[in-house]
Amino acid sequence: MVGTATPLHASGTPHSQKKTYSKFRTVCAVLALSLGCFTFVSTELMPVGVLPSMAQGLGVSLGAAGYLITVFAFVVALTAAPLTGMLGGINRKALMTGLLAVCCLGNLITFLASGYFVVFLARILVAGAIGVFWSTAVVTAVHLVSERNAVRATSIVFGGVSLAAVLGIPAGTLLGEMRGWHSVFAALSLLSLVAFTVIAWSVPAVRISKTSTRNAVASILRNGPLLAVFATTALVVTGNFLSYTYITPYLEQIAGESSESISLLLLVYGGAGVVANFAIGPFARSCLQASLGIVTALLVISLAVMGLASHNSILLVLVLILWGAAYGALPVLLQTAVFKGASAIEGSADAATALNVALFNGAVGFGSLLGGVIINIAGPLPIPYVSAAFALAGLIVIVATRKLASR
Repeated sequence: MVGTATPLHASGTPHSQKKTYSKFRTVCAVLALSLGCFTFVSTELMPVGVLPSMAQGLGVSLGAAGYLITVFAFVVALTAAPLTGMLGGINRKALMTGLLAVCCLGNLITFLASGYFVVFLARILVAGAIGVFWSTAVVTAVHLVSERNAVRATSIVFGGVSLAAVLGIPAGTLLGEMRGWHSVFAALSLLSLVAFTVIAWSVPAVRISKTSTRNAVASILRNGPLLAVFATTALVVTGNFLSYTYITPYLEQIAGESSESISLLLLVYGGAGVVANFAIGPFARSCLQASLGIVTALLVISLAVMGLASHNSILLVLVLILWGAAYGALPVLLQTAVFKGASAIEGSADAATALNVALFNGAVGFGSLLGGVIINIAGPLPIPYVSAAFALAGLIVIVATRKLASR
């Protein structure tokens, strides 16, 4: 792409060329994109909340049911960057609504399915859409706001990710207990339709300059700070989802919690994540690297002491609060670090975000896959300790990167 002296926003669009949108419509659009993230991430992670009943209903093991998350995440990892490159030039209203329509269809197929293979295929269908949505939603939101509100818009969109944990998974768990796991995906299909409608009304039909170019990707892969962020993403997300995917059987079999208690504990976890997601914004702007190190250290501690907390209800709640808060803050910090690194490479925001999404979901898939192997061989007990080891490796990358930068 041809260089320009005009300062670039995170979207890669010069400020002087950006259209002006009404404040009310802009707020609604950003919230609608957050709702879309909520819908997609709830769909991706919903097997976490209904894993035992889903495994029983489909006639497969807990590990095989967990692989529905694994396959979903790996498909996202493989398709996020190329599909974003292919579809990134479509106007954002058409793109976002089209992706939500795919999500609605995939959840409807899962609701109607009676066999594992059909559910497997429906998950692949939705996975192809979420990678593009996640890669472009944040860039679209940031494009619609002023530069000083970019981190806030990022927090709001990623708030949908955290709300999926605080509302989507616990609500799905309760609904699954009352009406069966099929009903959960019927509800997600309806939610997808709602998100489709809100986005169609609020998001403008704006085209953002296509940024997933071959030169941009090549430049990104030569950028040391961005590669360090990608490595951190891969390690900490693997550690988180190695445990989170199997948190329901862990709480059932190791902590001895009832289904009702597990729903409340997941609510506690998600609530802490939502608070941290929105509270971390000012720190992401003023002390990004230090905040990333502190939050990752808290993730390591919470996972490492999970085993000790399993037979103490109060300590278990405190650990889940710490874990939820640490993980809730990480997507905002990591995406802000991606934007910061990408700002040095013109026209790279979509490409850098797509690569980060690919690594993020590849880590989700690897974590759930490894957790499935562990739980099938040794049960849930070792899972938090293995998770803590991955998170610790991510912390080491952060510390080493900071030391190199200071030199």
